Order: sequence, then structure tokens, then C-alpha cells
Amino acid sequence: MELLDSLPGLALAERAEVLEHLVRSPSPGVRERALRVGAAVLSDQVLVEYMRREGDAVLRNAGLEILKHRGGSSFSVAVGLLGEEDPQMVLQAVLILDHLNDPRAVEPLRAVLAHDDPNVVQAAIVAIGHLGDARTIPDLLPFLEAEPWLQCAAIQALGSLRAPAGVEPLAKLLTDLSIGTLAAEALAQIGGRAAFAALERHWLEFQEHLDPEAALGLLAHVLEGLAERPSPAAELKPSLAARLRDPYRGVRQAAARCLLALGPGAEDGEALSILAAGREDDGRLPSCLEARPDLVDRLLSQPALLRMWGLRLLARYPGSASPESLARALDEVTIEGVEQVETVARALAGGGAGVGRPLLDLYLRLGPDERAVLRPAVAAHREAVEAAIETHADLAPQERVVLAVVLGEGDRDLRQQILELEPEARIEAISQLADRPEAMRDLPWQEWLAEEPARYGNLASRVAVAANLRDLLPALRRLLLEAPAPAVVRALGELGDSEALPELLRLVEGAGPLGPVVVECLGRIGGPEARRALRGIAKGGDEKLARMAYHALAECAIEDDEAFFREVAAHPDWYVRLASAEVLGRFDRPENLETLARLAADPVEIVAQRARAALEG
Repeated sequence: MELLDSLPGLALAERAEVLEHLVRSPSPGVRERALRVGAAVLSDQVLVEYMRREGDAVLRNAGLEILKHRGGSSFSVAVGLLGEEDPQMVLQAVLILDHLNDPRAVEPLRAVLAHDDPNVVQAAIVAIGHLGDARTIPDLLPFLEAEPWLQCAAIQALGSLRAPAGVEPLAKLLTDLSIGTLAAEALAQIGGRAAFAALERHWLEFQEHLDPEAALGLLAHVLEGLAERPSPAAELKPSLAARLRDPYRGVRQAAARCLLALGPGAEDGEALSILAAGREDDGRLPSCLEARPDLVDRLLSQPALLRMWGLRLLARYPGSASPESLARALDEVTIEGVEQVETVARALAGGGAGVGRPLLDLYLRLGPDERAVLRPAVAAHREAVEAAIETHADLAPQERVVLAVVLGEGDRDLRQQILELEPEARIEAISQLADRPEAMRDLPWQEWLAEEPARYGNLASRVAVAANLRDLLPALRRLLLEAPAPAVVRALGELGDSEALPELLRLVEGAGPLGPVVVECLGRIGGPEARRALRGIAKGGDEKLARMAYHALAECAIEDDEAFFREVAAHPDWYVRLASAEVLGRFDRPENLETLARLAADPVEIVAQRARAALEG
């Protein structure tokens, strides 16, 4: 680890010797970092020599892995190695081309299919499949009748190519006891109506001899990917329905997916229950339900997960729910997180009569962030929600004020309405309306902050940023003097208030609890004085503040700071080296490029990536 950490400060020649030692480390983390450094500092010639070390498997593999790390720059090297006499060298070249996934490799790899070594041919077949060029199918078909090693590779490649031309030859292999399962998987990868028909025929004829979970899982996968619903054989649905009572959950689930993807049927209710059993909400609609708007009402009437699926399906097909089922779902739904609120908002986009009261009740149950997401839906159902408000006798005054704005009554009289609220209710209302600059600007902030800074300080800071109210800056500066708080400091930084610098610098000198927030704020404000202060903090004794200062200075750095960041490019803290790469990458100078080249070999991947991106840009 000490050797690895010393790499950024070593000369290029010294790094190669250290790397040869590091790639032999038993630690995967150390070896991986060493390989990434090698990709930046070792020449193609050295790496090819590594690959020729027949007696040193570790170094030979290191050469291969480093060339893979190099990306597209290794393409020409790998193509050149395809002509080597040593089959192991050719095999490694094929593995590099497979990793690069460069379409230019199609023709060189097709030539390798005639190689004498079966391992080389097998790797080339797999690599061709990964390239996704259907023109290579005629080259692969002869290998379906070759020895098993190559036969399996060809099946895998045809699946990877996902071309319809591969369906017929693969379908002929489904009854082969040794490779039938592999052929079925390849057919599922290809997908489409022809693949469905082949898998359907195979299931109906041999279902008693197949693994039902695997076979039905593949059939479900193909069905869910079809653009149009197929016309299944008459006996398919009965055979699937019988599997809904299979003792194994995986079989029941696969059969349920198939039935639901095939369209409306008597088994829908049972299939839905099986599909939802023991399942957590992952934030998406199951693929087998995506083309089933006929199920919206049924799903909305169900509890928990099934109801949420109904809302997601309604969002996909607006207007497909009855008013009664939608209103009931809004009344009963339990919201967990912003994503589910977004689902409800999309579901309501298509309208819906009779949802005013349940929509209002749902809105009032939500927290501030979730309410903000639901606001467009509330506004879209304005008349229904307004009617619900009129009958809602116990609605809090601050909620009435906020809802009036949400429903589009504008900012007229809003100031007076807010002023008439009790202090805590006023703060709650303002918190929800902070992004309305005209209304916020009219409020008596100066008076409030003078009389009750503790109550209104944080709120005023938040409002100043949300509504870009620079008129509040003088008052916030006074707060900084009298009652400094993180929210006030952040607001001054977000608004770029350079006039607050003297007091901010005074605060940071004590390195107290506000120190980190002030350092971040200085980076937002920028300018000569802030940059000078940040350089001093970075070179100071407080390690935590110094680390933050480098990042803050990087945010506001100009050309005058280049030399400073070149100087710290070999800093032992990777976070500082990252800041150096970010700054030097902005200014195209020869001295910066030299430093970036060293950083591109940094053992910490994010530093190396940032430096390489700057060099390539």
C-alpha cells in the first residue's frame, strides 16, 4: 500500500519497476489500482513483452488486463497481435478486442474463425456475438454442427446478436439434450414472434420433460417484449393455468407472468395475487402488466402493492380508471417516498371526476417535499379541489392560504393573508411558498428579522435563495454579525455576496462549528480576497478545513491559481489531487498538460479519470 501511495510522486521510469511488483500483490484492490496506473505509464511495447512472458503467468495476464484498461487506444495493438504464431498471443488479442467492443473488429475477427486453435476460434465466435453485427450470422451457422466447445459458443453468439435470422437454426436444437437449454436461452435473447412460437411449441410438446421454471421464465421474457399480443395455441393458456398451483413459487410466478402478458383471461385475479405475493415495491410496473389497461380498476381496488401498480398503469394509460375506483384508491393509498407521489401525479394527469376530496386529503397527508410534487395535479383538478375546500371545515388557515396559491389565485392579497396568520402558521405557509419571489419580496422581512431573528433567520435565508431576493442581503449580513448560523452563511454564499467576506473570514479564523460551511461559502463567492483566504486555509494547520479549502478554491479558481494547483498535484490526499486535476483541466497550457499526464496515472481511479478526460478534451 505504501508503494501504491508513492506512485504519483515517482518518475515515470521508476513506476514501471514498482508496478511489476504491485501486480503480484494478493490483494485484488492493490492489483487493480496498479493495473490502472500501468495503463497510463507503460508503453505498448512493454505490455506486449509482458504478454510474451511464457514463464510468468502473472505478468502475462497483467499485460492483457492493462491493454484492456487502455480502451480504444489498444485496438491497433490487438489487431496486430492476431497475426502472431503463438496461439496464446492470438487468444489474448481476441480477448482484448472482445473487451473493447469496437465495430472495427468485425472483419479481423471473422478472419480468425479459420484459426487452427479451437480456443482462439471459440473466443472469436463469442467476441463476434458481442459486436452485434447480424451480417456475421452466416459465418457462425456452420459452428452449430461443430464440436460442443464451438457449438456452445455459436449458440451464445447468435443469442447476443439478437437477429431474427438466428431463430430457425436455434429452434432445431431445442430437443438436443446437451444444448437445448442453451438454445432456448438464446431464442429468448433474440425475442420476437418467431422466437415465441418456437418456445411455445417446445413447451406444449415437451413440458413434462422440461424444467418448468426455466422454460416458462424464458417464455414470459419473450412475451413481455412483444410489441403486439400474439395469438397463442388453444392449449397454451390451460397448460399455464395448471401451473398456477405448482408447489414451487418460481413456477407459479413464471406462469402468472405468461398469462398476464397474453391478455385478459379468467386467471387474471389469481395470477395477480401470485405475482404480488412476498414482493417489495421496486418502483416500477411489472413488464407483464404494461399492455393491460383493462386491469386498472381491478388493481386500484386492491391493497398496497397492487394498488400502486394500478396507479402506475393508469399513469401509462390516462383516463382508463373509473371515477369511483380512482377516488377510492386516493383515499386508501399509503405514500412512501417522492417516486410514489410522482406516480399519483401522472395518474391524475388524464383527469377524473369526483377526486377533489380524496386528492385534497392525500395532499394534506404529505410532507412539504411530496406536496410540491403533487401541486400540478392539484392545480389540474382546481374546481374539484376548490369544492372540497369549501366543505372542509377543519382546514388550517395556513393550508387555505397555500392552497389558494396552488390553485392559481395568484399573489393578490397574499401578503395580507400571510400577515394575518399566527407566527408559527405564517412560517409554515411561507416555507411552502418560498419559491414565489413577488409574494416573498412584499413581506416585512426587515421588521421580522429585527424583532425576532431567532424565529425568522433560517426562514429568511431559505427564502432569499429560493426566490433570489438580493434585497435581503443587508439583513442577512446583520444576522451574520449578531447570530451567525449555517443557513445564513449558506445563503450568503449561494447569492455570491462579496460584501459579507470580512465577517465570513472572521468566522473561519476560529475554526469553530461554522468553519466548514464558511469555507464552502468562500468558494461560492470567489474573487481575489476569497481565493487568497482559501489558499491560506489550504496551507494551514486544520486538516479538515484544509481539505475543504482545496475543493472550494477549485470551484472559483482562475488562471492565477494554476501554479498553486500544479504544486499540490502530488499531494498525499487524493481529494487534493482531484481538485488539482479539475482546475488544471480548465486551462490548456503545456505545463498543465505535463502535470495532468502524471495525474492520469494516479492510483485513485476518479483522479486518473478526471485527468484523462481533461487530456482527451
